[in-house]
Amino acid sequence: MKRSVFTRISALVFALLLALTGCASGGAPASSPAASAPQSQEAAPAQSQEAEPLPATDFPTKPVEIIVGFSAGGGTHLAAELLTPEAPNFLGQPIQITCKPGAGGAVGATAVATSKADGYTLLYATMSLPISLYMDSVDFDADDFVGVALASDVAPALAVRADAPFDTAEELVEYAKAHPGEFSWGHPGVGSTLHVLGANMLYAMDIVGDVTEIPFAGTSESISAVLGGHIGGAVCFPASLTEQVKAGELKIIGVSSPERIDDLPDAPTFIEQGYNATLTSTRGIFAPASTPPEVLAVLDEAFEKIITSEDYARRGETLGEPPVYANAADFDKMYREQCEMIEKLLKEIGLVD
Repeated sequence: MKRSVFTRISALVFALLLALTGCASGGAPASSPAASAPQSQEAAPAQSQEAEPLPATDFPTKPVEIIVGFSAGGGTHLAAELLTPEAPNFLGQPIQITCKPGAGGAVGATAVATSKADGYTLLYATMSLPISLYMDSVDFDADDFVGVALASDVAPALAVRADAPFDTAEELVEYAKAHPGEFSWGHPGVGSTLHVLGANMLYAMDIVGDVTEIPFAGTSESISAVLGGHIGGAVCFPASLTEQVKAGELKIIGVSSPERIDDLPDAPTFIEQGYNATLTSTRGIFAPASTPPEVLAVLDEAFEKIITSEDYARRGETLGEPPVYANAADFDKMYREQCEMIEKLLKEIGLVD
């Protein structure tokens, strides 16, 4: 009798030990089919389809610097400054704008490309970034940057004196063909965004070889030269022309955009005049390519809130810089497509071999 009780107790203890061993291993008991059978090959992909959350980050813990590759007080600098007032509210830290002009924006771009990729040093750049890749000898390439946010998309215009002997693109073409070399146009420097945008207009009108281009130190200098009768026209962004157009001092031959723009509603586009010039200038924020994804996610969310805010739109309209927003994924895709397009365009219009 005693042996029978002992036997039953031993069996019970042995069973409990087996159960405890199975729990401690974190799986089913060894005799369970789930534990002994190998996992099917179809089960693993189902688990990997679930998006893993980004690692937590306390970024940013200090002010974020945005570098502009152009002079203080210029259009690009002023456009970048639009980002600063709402930054403490939406980013949690101030944004500091630093101008590092030189080489058509390449000096500033180089500073960012070679900076620590931690999200604290960003670049505010125009179409000059992809232009510099192909027109200049630079210490960076397209893959050194990742797009963070599109902030604006501005269409340039070709302006002439109000008393010029032509009013339309077609009449300018006729004049240039009849007077080779007499029509001259100004831009703020070889390789600048406006230089390429202007060359594209003239290429679309097929008069590149019939006109003379003259580089100036800046947009204001080229406008002054037009008003003074020293050159025939200038390619500028609307904010630089609006007052002179309203005063009747300048008139617009065409705007390089798919549709007419609000700042110059009476100015026709080149496309509606039969000339395929629709190139515009994007402006946006870039980060070094190896910036951690969790940091980029914070920047992506913050810049969306800043650029789509009512206050940003109000100040942008005053500056002639209406917001046109695209998130990080879309802007980065746009940037890479633009690099390919710019390289092809520069070859077509003869600015690079």
